Amino acid sequence: MIPDEVYVQKTIEGDGEAFNELVNRHHAKIYGLAYRMLGNADDAADATQDAFYEAYKSIRSFQFQSKFSTWLYRVAINTCQQHLRKADSRERTLGAYTQDIADREAHYDNECPDGMLLKSERDRIVQDAINQLPPKQRTVITLFYMQHLKYREIAELLNCSEGTVASRLNTAVANLKSKLKTLHK
Repeated sequence: MIPDEVYVQKTIEGDGEAFNELVNRHHAKIYGLAYRMLGNADDAADATQDAFYEAYKSIRSFQFQSKFSTWLYRVAINTCQQHLRKADSRERTLGAYTQDIADREAHYDNECPDGMLLKSERDRIVQDAINQLPPKQRTVITLFYMQHLKYREIAELLNCSEGTVASRLNTAVANLKSKLKTLHK
């Protein structure tokens, strides 16, 4: 498999197809990150498109000192945080997110309807609680639990120490537990 950095260099040299290959390779992960940070499919699709647009515009700033995927995650996180600032996330509705889950789970015929309903409701409640976290906490929860990155990788992405990552994650988990207890009552 050809390394991403080869495609980055080709993109810098003007090969548009090379950037398309980078998009194809990383689209699913960037979309997944955006979906978890923003809470619904429409916002995630917009943020994913914006992140790749920003990456394309600023690809010449890639220094080849880290992996391209790390740099791209930084661009995507910044883009998602801009989307969050634009749309007061605490007042957003989760209707589109809930519908996406219901549509996806409707394809699982081997589960009973009650089980699907409970899973859908649980997912909605957890995502709602995540959406209420401050952006830095939401980001670290998403990167660690949903994107399965290690502390070291998160620290590199967020340009902070692993200790800061651990602290933010502990605080985020405590806040998430508290919010879930409140929502559960």
